[in-house]
Amino acid sequence: MNWISTSKKDEFLKWFLNNHQLKNKEARRLIEYIQKNHHILKNLSFTDYVHPKDRTIVVSSINSDESGFLFYTNGQKTEDVSRAFGSLMSSPSEKVYLILHYFGKHSDHRYTQLVETHRIHSIKQYEQSEKDAKATDLVVEVALLKSRINKALDDRDEELFHELVKQLKEIQK
Repeated sequence: MNWISTSKKDEFLKWFLNNHQLKNKEARRLIEYIQKNHHILKNLSFTDYVHPKDRTIVVSSINSDESGFLFYTNGQKTEDVSRAFGSLMSSPSEKVYLILHYFGKHSDHRYTQLVETHRIHSIKQYEQSEKDAKATDLVVEVALLKSRINKALDDRDEELFHELVKQLKEIQK
């Protein structure tokens, strides 16, 4: 996961507040509070997914179909902005996730470069595809060897048969 500076987060939040009207006016004050507190900004991660066990704040602009404000913590969900304020004030150095909903966010490079879970998801997806490719290669190699073993049997080539069986056993270890 790439490290993102607090100044970059602050610049983006400033841009967001200057360019988008929020459904919930208290949410604007919450974002401004986050901007003014270095400890909170430092532990803030932008995400596209709710982390229900962790502190997750969801803020939407008026152009979004999503709820204006949601706060998730300890498996609970609330629309009360004051609960989020209280949590941030009492634990400013704990991790907090922020989801912003606004028109065009997925094509907005300012936002997509900040979204950390997107990178993690991409890395996991790449690692899984590598594992799948290796497994597929192994299946193909085993199938080819078995086909060659059958041909060696059909041709009554005992020496080739034993050599191929040995290769097959090595692969299957």
